[in-house]
Amino acid sequence: MKPTREQDRAAAFFRALGHRRRQMICAVLLQYGPDSIPFAALQHKTGLAASTLGHHLHFMDRGGLLRRHQKGRETWISLDSARLKSLTQAFSQRVGRAIAA
Repeated sequence: MKPTREQDRAAAFFRALGHRRRQMICAVLLQYGPDSIPFAALQHKTGLAASTLGHHLHFMDRGGLLRRHQKGRETWISLDSARLKSLTQAFSQRVGRAIAA
């Protein structure tokens, strides 16, 4: 049996949150809600080196958690809250069905 596309997406989502630093980054981004924060400010708030932050943002991006856009020479980052909500709800529904069965 081969994993479904939905299962692959869920796995990427959990990998994106599967490290304590990525969870910390997510918590900082949640403070900003739909507003974005420049990379440099996110780096300052997390205390992570630029390369370390970039590494973790890469995983979060692949997991579908982030939105990025350029303003001038700065990259602004926010959580894709709609995607985060969608993936969380989909997983919760699958777990609920499995428990009920």
